[in-house]
Amino acid sequence: MCGIAGSYQFGSGPVPADDRISNALRYLAHRGPDDEGVYRNGRTVLGHRRLSVIDTSPAAHQPFTDDGGRFTIAFNGEAFNYQELRAELEAEGHRFRSQSDTEVVLRLFTLKGEGFLHELNGFFALAIRDAEKDELLIARDRFGEKPLWYCEQDGRLLFASELRALEALGAKGELDPHSLHQYFTFHYIPAPWSVLKGVRKLEPGELIRVNAKGLERSRWYDVVGAAKRTETSSDPRGRLRELLDDSVRLRLNCDVPIGAFLSGGLDSSIVSALAARHRTGLRTFSIGYAGAPYFDETRYAEDAARHIGSDHTSIRLSTDDLAAGYSDFLTSVDEPFADSSALPAFILAREARKHVTVALSGDGADELFGGYRKHQAQLRLSDPRSMDKAVIALRPLWRLLPKSRNNRITDMFRKLDRFATNAGGSNEQRWLNLADQDPDDDAKRLVPHPGSPLALSEREHQLSRGVKGLHGINGYLLADLETVLPNDMLHKVDLTSMAHGLEVRAPFLDHRVVELAFALPAEMKLRRGIGKAILREAFGDLLPPSIVARKKQGFEVPLRELLLGPLAGLQDELLREELVRAAGLDPHGAAAVLRRLRSSCPGDAQATVHALLVYMTWWKARRSMASAN
Repeated sequence: MCGIAGSYQFGSGPVPADDRISNALRYLAHRGPDDEGVYRNGRTVLGHRRLSVIDTSPAAHQPFTDDGGRFTIAFNGEAFNYQELRAELEAEGHRFRSQSDTEVVLRLFTLKGEGFLHELNGFFALAIRDAEKDELLIARDRFGEKPLWYCEQDGRLLFASELRALEALGAKGELDPHSLHQYFTFHYIPAPWSVLKGVRKLEPGELIRVNAKGLERSRWYDVVGAAKRTETSSDPRGRLRELLDDSVRLRLNCDVPIGAFLSGGLDSSIVSALAARHRTGLRTFSIGYAGAPYFDETRYAEDAARHIGSDHTSIRLSTDDLAAGYSDFLTSVDEPFADSSALPAFILAREARKHVTVALSGDGADELFGGYRKHQAQLRLSDPRSMDKAVIALRPLWRLLPKSRNNRITDMFRKLDRFATNAGGSNEQRWLNLADQDPDDDAKRLVPHPGSPLALSEREHQLSRGVKGLHGINGYLLADLETVLPNDMLHKVDLTSMAHGLEVRAPFLDHRVVELAFALPAEMKLRRGIGKAILREAFGDLLPPSIVARKKQGFEVPLRELLLGPLAGLQDELLREELVRAAGLDPHGAAAVLRRLRSSCPGDAQATVHALLVYMTWWKARRSMASAN
């Protein structure tokens, strides 16, 4: 895993010989602490920070140029099937000067052009320079595991793995009110948009061709089309097990210590169980909360670890431990991102990095196989025989009862209210309502002028387009795969792991597994009361019954306790009226959320206050960065 940055100058003027690329790479040093490289040629500048995982020798230094000197690549990611690809090329007479996957990737491009992307089984963001044609190709992996930001400004295309690095290259932009509204609604800003006007994120499965005339974007991967071409076989459970096991095998390949995250949930337990069969003495890691049993899953993780025989480490955090990690987490955020589970994920990655350089995770399974409670809600709401009319009829009652994630009872009221609220409306609107993390409509009060309602509506339509891409529940899963997974879940993984130079690999996101999942009928995945049914059937023999039968818990954090306790002073510091106004928000809206947090009926105020603290920390850091430059 690494970080990349670079630029391409349109027109005929000389490329500025300044230190911008060095500044950008400095902001990416945490992503690649082992090595740094810069390539300059003609219109193009490429920079690379390296985390050595495969071929740790200098022979794999990047940017990497082929023997003929025509093609140069800056590659962030891994091609897990590179050994098989290399063997095929060597059988055809090709020779290599390193043991790296990067050299194999570049050789494939020289032979197959853009079509080489379909050969790769892995995750990546990459840039390839063709010196002869004076062109640049930029591409992102199928499902958005690795990020890439870009913009066109002052006659140049700029791109980087993180927003701060892009700004160090010279990118400028005002705050985008549409994006701020989305941030306080979803707690992330979905691609292709960013918090800044004129700055965009490359979408999953997308590429950009760049030459002196300009740039052209296109989509190189379509999961729906790929799924339609996928054979499900007469034994889909057996086929799923075969593919996932092979995915784990491929993702265990590295030249550094490797382990796995083991939460005690079904998905990470399956991945860890398969990994333990391939690698004895597998290190596994989980995190929980001392004194907060409602949020703590470590006992389940320990049960799974004993069953599979892994060398397990449980990390139990107190409120003070969370508070101590909070400021470090805030400073790692380079675009506002307020999924509160990122905080324990950040601490877990920090602790795991003390023992391993690579970790496997269970990410992606919920989106593929219907693991979230909202998927059960969609199933029940779409069933004309549903007996949930009483829940819907009692919506006025649910609206009156206290609702929050703070304990089991108030969380149940919250879920009942959301279920009843989603009884009406189109399929697209139901999906948007369930993706909404702002049930109290704080976004409207915090961002009083979010821009054109039509523009916001168009953005919402684009986010939910997957609902119409496939029939029924599979459409909802597709929308989650295209929007929630890359912009929330995978962004969280990349942000929190790369802050510590830890590479996280998700075997469920092997494209073969994903394509099989979307070729399967929804009833094999989701049944009333049972999510991820096919996973339980295909892998149940590997796990203790307590894990196989477990319902989804979620990676929650005791956030309100944290905010009312050790982080109360941080709110006073960051949410001062004049500071909030200067940051483009309505201070009256912020004050109202704080009052609700401290009341006896807080709702989900803690989530909005957390979003405010993340945003204000980011805004202050960006202001300081601008002053320094």
